[in-house]
Amino acid sequence: MFFRRRLKGMFSKRILVNNPRVLIRKELPPSDFMFCVDVVEGLYCLVIPNSAREVYYIQMLGKNIDVFLPVEGEGLLIKKAAIEKL
Repeated sequence: MFFRRRLKGMFSKRILVNNPRVLIRKELPPSDFMFCVDVVEGLYCLVIPNSAREVYYIQMLGKNIDVFLPVEGEGLLIKKAAIEKL
């Protein structure tokens, strides 16, 4: 019998950010890349993972879909919808 545990306490320190500026990696042929600054619309939470469980959850999310790298500051930006159910 399996029980689903509620993930309490994940990302306990969140900062809500509206329409943040983010870094997005662009591939350049043949084997190079560059980072571009872009603005993504919507509500995002700036978080710093503090446990292995939080890191694993972030790894399951899609890069440049649900998780973004902020232009300024430390941590990661995660869509509010992706963590509001936790």
